[in-house]
Amino acid sequence: MHEESDAGRGRDDIGAITGFWRDGWFVVPIHVTFRDIDYFGHVNNAVYFSYFEWGRALLWFRLFGKRDPRDISFIVARAECDFKQQIGLELIEVRTRVGEMRRSSLDFHTEIYKKNGELAAVGKVVVVLFDWKTGSKTPISDEMRQRCTLES
Repeated sequence: MHEESDAGRGRDDIGAITGFWRDGWFVVPIHVTFRDIDYFGHVNNAVYFSYFEWGRALLWFRLFGKRDPRDISFIVARAECDFKQQIGLELIEVRTRVGEMRRSSLDFHTEIYKKNGELAAVGKVVVVLFDWKTGSKTPISDEMRQRCTLES
């Protein structure tokens, strides 16, 4: 889980948490907020996908040195989640890495850990690289493959 040595890492120039690398995973600490909790007192199952999205976006920004949502050059084709443990109002870690890369699509693997270190969820999101101007998919460049491979 988030260690004292991690304090101060993964913050941008205004102090916002942006994540950090650990053991081949891009780690984003998140404090679960009250709005994420449903009537039953745990994080609603749909919210897990928002956590996946945030981890994936921050990883992409880190890999390509950009911070604008318009710089995310992919669309989600498929998303899946295996729920392992309920999450309450607590600190969690969202760990994301790039998996298999094909011609124009790639996999993001995500794991969510609770404060006590227990695995709460495992997910996989398949994205397709997308050119917003032409409205069509684009191939993964050699440079992109290299950037994704160096950190993973």
